[in-house]
Amino acid sequence: MKLGNHMWKKTAAVFMAVMLLATLVLPGSIRHAAAAEAGTRIVLDGQTIEGAEPIVIAGTTMVPIRIVSEQLGYSVNWNQNSGRITIGSSSSPPLILTLGSLTAESANHTIAMEQAPFVRSNTTYVPLRFVGSQMGLGVKWEQASQTVYLQSRLEEPAAPATPAVPVPSTPVGSAPVDSVPVVSTPSSAASIDSISFSDKRLTISAGASVTPKSTVLSNPDRIVVDLPNSAFGPGLLQKENLSLGKVATLPVSNSAVVKQVRYSLFSESPSTVRVVLDLNRSVGYNLYTQGNLVIVDLNDDGIAPPAGTNGKKIVVIDPGHGDHDSGGVGNGVKEKGVVLNVGLKVAALLKQEPNIDLIMTRSDDTFVTLDGRAQLANNAEADVYVSIHANMASSSSAGGTETFYADAARSKSLSDTIQKHVLEATGFRDRGSKQANYLVIRKTNMPAALVEIGFLSNKQEAALMTQDSFQQKVAEAIVAGIKEYLKLN
Repeated sequence: MKLGNHMWKKTAAVFMAVMLLATLVLPGSIRHAAAAEAGTRIVLDGQTIEGAEPIVIAGTTMVPIRIVSEQLGYSVNWNQNSGRITIGSSSSPPLILTLGSLTAESANHTIAMEQAPFVRSNTTYVPLRFVGSQMGLGVKWEQASQTVYLQSRLEEPAAPATPAVPVPSTPVGSAPVDSVPVVSTPSSAASIDSISFSDKRLTISAGASVTPKSTVLSNPDRIVVDLPNSAFGPGLLQKENLSLGKVATLPVSNSAVVKQVRYSLFSESPSTVRVVLDLNRSVGYNLYTQGNLVIVDLNDDGIAPPAGTNGKKIVVIDPGHGDHDSGGVGNGVKEKGVVLNVGLKVAALLKQEPNIDLIMTRSDDTFVTLDGRAQLANNAEADVYVSIHANMASSSSAGGTETFYADAARSKSLSDTIQKHVLEATGFRDRGSKQANYLVIRKTNMPAALVEIGFLSNKQEAALMTQDSFQQKVAEAIVAGIKEYLKLN
C-alpha cells in the first residue's frame, strides 16, 4: 500500500506547534528555592551533563542553554553585541532569545518566558520550562537527590498524540511523579521486530500489517513516523529497556542526510511505536508499506519508486547475530562485530549498483530474531538473501570457507556462486557449498545462502577477519557472487 510522496518545507507553524507543548509543573521545592543547592545537577537520558548545574531565580529554574541544546543536536550562536542567542540553523526558521527579554522570537511570532535569559560566568541561562516545551523534553525533579531529569522523548507531531513521558500534574508543593510505567505488550498489537537504515532507506519490519502515519518537524529537521497498534517485539526488547518513554538510538554513518534514527514506545493507549529520523537538512521522502514492512525512502528526495520497481532486484543482506547474541567468540574476536563490518561493506558496494535495491536486516549492533530475519526478506519479496557468519570449532586447527543452502532447487546455484567468489577472496581451505537446515535459509522464500567466511577458533583466520582490508576483499567477493547469480555483470 503506497501512501504517497511527501515534499516538505519547514514552516513556522510546525515549529510553533512543538514550541507550545503543555507547560511543565515542577514541585514547589524547586520552584521556590532561592538558589540551587550544592550538588544540584542535570541528567539527560541517564547521563549527567557536566557543567550544567541549574540556578533558581525568583522561583524559576534556569539551565545553561548551550550545554543542554548541543547535547540534543541543536546549534547555538551567540551575538555578544546584540545580546541575542540564536538556536537552530540558517536553513530553517531560527529561535531567537535576547538577554533581559521575556519573549523569544520565531518566524515573526513571539513566545513568552517566565524569566529572561541572563549570563553568569560566561554561561547563558534560560528557563527550564522553556527548555522542556521548546525541545520536546520530559522533565522530572527528584527532591531526594536534588536532580533535574531531562528525557529526550520523541517529539510531538503537529497534531499531538499521547506523550511518551507523562506531564506531571502534581500540585505545587506535593510529591512529583517519579516513575515511568512498565509496558505490557498488548496481544493485539503488531510486533516491531527490526529497524534498519541503508541505501537512504529506513526499513521497519513488523509481525503484522501496520498503517504508518508521518509528520515533518523542523528546527532541527526530522521525520516522525508513528505506528499505531504496534509494540516492540522480543528482538528489540532484548537490546534494552524500551518501556514507555525510553528512547533507543540507531546510529547512521556515511549519510549526508540522516544523522541518526531514534525509536520509542510513544503511547500505551493505543500502543504506538514512534520512529524519528534526525536529519542534517530538510528532505522529501516516500512512505509506503510492502507486505509487513514500513519503508521510508529518501532516495531522489522521495520521488524514487518503491524498492524492486523498474526491474531492480531486491537483495537482503543479513549480518548474523547482534547485541546480546555475540555469535562465536574465538581468539578475542566476536562474530557479531566481524560480520556486521563485512555486511556494511557489502551494503556500501551494493548501493553503487544501479540495478539493485538493498535492504539490511540490521545495520548496527542490534538483535533480530531468526524468524524476524526471514520474515523481513519474505515481506520485501526479495530476489536474493545472503546471511553472513564466521565459524567456530572445538579444535583450533579447523579452518576454511563454506556456504550453505537449504532448498537445493531454489538456492544451490546461489550458494555455489557465493562460495566460489568468497573462497577466492579468503584463500582459506575449501569446505564446499553444502546443504543445511538453518532456519534463516529454510524459511526464506527466495534463493538464500549462508556464508561462513572462516573460523574464529583458528588464530590465523581470526586475525585476518579483523583486518579492514580483508573484510573489504570478502565484501567485494560477496557482491561479485550476487551480481553473477543475478546476471548483472
